[in-house]
Amino acid sequence: MSGLENEIRGFLQERGAIRVGFASLETLAGGPPSADLTYVLPEARSAVSFALPLDLQKIRATLAKKSHNAFEKNNIEVNVEATNLSIELARWLEERGHKARGTFANNFYRQEVKGWQRTLPPDVSHRYVTVRSGVASFGWSGNVGIKGYGSSIILDTTVTSVELEATDPIPEEDSYCDRCKLCVTSCPSGFFEKDKETSITLGGKTFTHAARNSYALCFLVCGGFTGISKDGKWSTFSPGRMEVPENATEAELFARLQKAIENYKKWPRRSDGDGGYENVSLKGVNMRLTCGCCQIVCAKDKKARTENYKLLKNSGCVIQREDGDIVVLPPEEAAKEFEKMDPAHKALYTDAD
Repeated sequence: MSGLENEIRGFLQERGAIRVGFASLETLAGGPPSADLTYVLPEARSAVSFALPLDLQKIRATLAKKSHNAFEKNNIEVNVEATNLSIELARWLEERGHKARGTFANNFYRQEVKGWQRTLPPDVSHRYVTVRSGVASFGWSGNVGIKGYGSSIILDTTVTSVELEATDPIPEEDSYCDRCKLCVTSCPSGFFEKDKETSITLGGKTFTHAARNSYALCFLVCGGFTGISKDGKWSTFSPGRMEVPENATEAELFARLQKAIENYKKWPRRSDGDGGYENVSLKGVNMRLTCGCCQIVCAKDKKARTENYKLLKNSGCVIQREDGDIVVLPPEEAAKEFEKMDPAHKALYTDAD
């Protein structure tokens, strides 16, 4: 590493980054469009990748259904922190005579792409830059993680015109992922394939992870519109009980998503008893982020992952009463309580036809 790379590393680590790496146009060559740094900055030659940690205790609290709001706030705050840090680094580089551009950690997409709402193509893929620069490596789900942290991290990227020395990817034998695939069984929607792989090639290096199904599946569950497991024994922090069909077409799934959104607008304002609040806008809908289980179950090592998975599976099911009160009950009791509710209220959580 030259002096500038070491300065950048120190700059980010002093501000909380747990890993820092560097990628170049050459090491990202041949990748998908979201690996093209020049989309963000036409003069781009390099990218700086970094990761910030999420609060593991707050993750445990939400997996156990003890509190959701604390983790949700932490997730949003760390995303904002990463975005601000990316922009701060860009300004720092500009002060030294280099062109640079910070990026959003999340929720920023290439809206000129036809049908972008269905695939959410980012301006730059933090995952791709991260794995190619050796900050983290792919887990089976396609989330990325770091030994000692798992995938409970938030990524961001700063793009710059200066030529930085690229860092190497993490060797496969040093990956944090041991293919336990608890990420697959922690997803109520079936978004990930259990056995099928997909791959990408970046700068001559090929990376693999699970093949993914329609993004509508993820939108339904991570958007909070439904959250009940297929066996009805546990749920995310969503009170939705809409069934997610296994063999539906893409068009059918997005039609179901649209109906779910319309139903969601009629849900009473949510109260969790821990300061819960709606925070993300989608088509005029204020919604909670109630899942992300594939990411947050995946902890620092196999023992911690197994403990997280047990917390999720034994945490019960969420229902919402007509007054908006969010209640967590054992699965059989939750089902009985739900059946006692007014049919019109129940339909808001189950009816997608």
